[in-house]
Amino acid sequence: MNLKILFSLFASFFKIGFFAFGGGYGALSMIQDEVVNVHKWMNAQQFLDLLSISQMTPGPIAINAATYIGCRISGVWGAFFATVGVVLPSFVWVLLFLKLLNLASKKMDTSRIFDTLKIAILVPISLAGVNLSLSSVKNIIALIFGAVAFLILRFKRIPLFWLVIISGFAGIILGKYL
Repeated sequence: MNLKILFSLFASFFKIGFFAFGGGYGALSMIQDEVVNVHKWMNAQQFLDLLSISQMTPGPIAINAATYIGCRISGVWGAFFATVGVVLPSFVWVLLFLKLLNLASKKMDTSRIFDTLKIAILVPISLAGVNLSLSSVKNIIALIFGAVAFLILRFKRIPLFWLVIISGFAGIILGKYL
């Protein structure tokens, strides 16, 4: 058990949890930067594989990613420290935000606060989507498949679970014959 690595995992994921707004998808670009570029704990392809696993397993994607990365880097203790690191800031933010919201609600209409936050949170989520799209598309077939999957999710409203299952089988079939 390397305490330096455990502290590094905790500190990295605490920073991600503290500054990543918009939920797990808002945190993805920060996780990618920290894991792939800063610490070089994995390469871009390994990160994409991690996202596939994190998306398919139950629970929030940022917590799943932190747990997986921590386990991969330093076993069970790494998973523990990374997961606690990414979750702990949420408690701090919720307590702080509730206190501020309580004070603000006495003096103003708080619905404007939420309208502004929605727009601000859209930016990191969009950035994560663009970064993941650019690094995921390896050929024209992947681009077409991604576009079709997007359109299906957007207009047909099928559960994401089924799209993940179908995509997995399509990947197996396309991988065998292409």
